[in-house]
Amino acid sequence: MDVLTDDHEREEKVKKWWHDNWKPIIGGIVIALAALVGFKQYQAYELKQSQQKALMVYQIQNNLASNSENAQTEAMAFLKDNNNLYGALVAIDLAKSQIDNKEFDKALVNLDFAAKNGGDLVAPLSQMVKARIQASLGDYNLAIDTLKAIKSQAYTIEISELLGDIYMQNNQKEAAHDAYKKAYELSKEKGLVINPLLQIKYNNVLTSGDEPLYLIGQ
Repeated sequence: MDVLTDDHEREEKVKKWWHDNWKPIIGGIVIALAALVGFKQYQAYELKQSQQKALMVYQIQNNLASNSENAQTEAMAFLKDNNNLYGALVAIDLAKSQIDNKEFDKALVNLDFAAKNGGDLVAPLSQMVKARIQASLGDYNLAIDTLKAIKSQAYTIEISELLGDIYMQNNQKEAAHDAYKKAYELSKEKGLVINPLLQIKYNNVLTSGDEPLYLIGQ
């Protein structure tokens, strides 16, 4: 840019530059404001959608719990449009309803849906329920594989205890002992109160050298 030594010349240059460029500048400001307003509207829309979905989930869960007519049909229709956490929550409740009706094959399908769409918190829970169903049907190896495939570290205690239950169902007492012991050790390591039922289970599979765990609620 040329060095401007005259104030008047500088002023004229600025006016000319503004005259030549005001439209793009104003246009950019308008676009930026529009984008901001649009984003705010989008946020409001997303919040409203979330609130509506949450209400729908609540209503469907209540209908399933009360075994209302068409509750399962309503829940399945919701799943078709919601491959997300909302759908996963409904899928678990739907599976519970189907388990109560001994529709285990249908329940397994919905638990898989919940595992696929429920994220790190819901997926492990759905897989644990799935393992229980598999074990109740006598598919012990499948149940064990289902539990061992869970990657989340949030449920290691529950998974170990459940593995112990399944091993016991399959008359694998030594494996049950190791699983219950691991659940106990994990609980102690994390500073959690030991589940009294876990203590009873472990005491029933003690081996030489083991110390029994008494119901002291430590």
